[in-house]
Amino acid sequence: QQPGWWDPKSRAFASLRAVNALRLQLLQNWLGAWLQERPRIVVDLGCGGGLMAVPLARTGARVLGVDLSLQALHEAQHQQAASASFACGDLAALPVKARSADLVLLCDVLEHVADPSAVLHAAAALLRPGGRLFVNTINRTLRARLLAVTLGEGLGLIPRGTHDPRRFVRPAELEAAALAAGLRVHRWFGERPALLASLRRGVVCVREGASLAVGYGAGLVMGDA
Repeated sequence: QQPGWWDPKSRAFASLRAVNALRLQLLQNWLGAWLQERPRIVVDLGCGGGLMAVPLARTGARVLGVDLSLQALHEAQHQQAASASFACGDLAALPVKARSADLVLLCDVLEHVADPSAVLHAAAALLRPGGRLFVNTINRTLRARLLAVTLGEGLGLIPRGTHDPRRFVRPAELEAAALAAGLRVHRWFGERPALLASLRRGVVCVREGASLAVGYGAGLVMGDA
């Protein structure tokens, strides 16, 4: 078995671990107090090896991670997080009851699917009134293509073939799809690539920034909460 999601020696997942560290911090900054009000029900769609799901479970949330990769789910299940569970499932037929989640995560998902709007609608259907959706994706700009594909994949910081830049999602497209699904944007999160740190460490390093021109996130709310 090859080293994977949680293995510090695994170069293939080093960049993903690095960017998820920032995303966990962004989520905490946005929802920290709300998350601690009571044990929240969280659904992590496209959870992979649980890099978001496991840390959230360790803070007290009840987390269900959903992914198609059995190998990734196997690695997630071997982490010590009693309130996290994992299920194999497709975004088109989710093994989750409608209106059952307080928070849904879509991290590094939308830029890999043919119909981001349909995925947003599926995620929204899982939320209770007032629920939150946390999204991270990549903007469809020349700058994003150069950094994520030409440099990131070309230099081996990201496995080759990870991204199809034609599937990158502009913020306006995300917002329009969200509104159609009954969600409103509460907050945008810019991700600023740290090029020198990335080259020095050999992994993709990002910082929080004001620009949405490359990677970005959105905090969405269901209804008027």
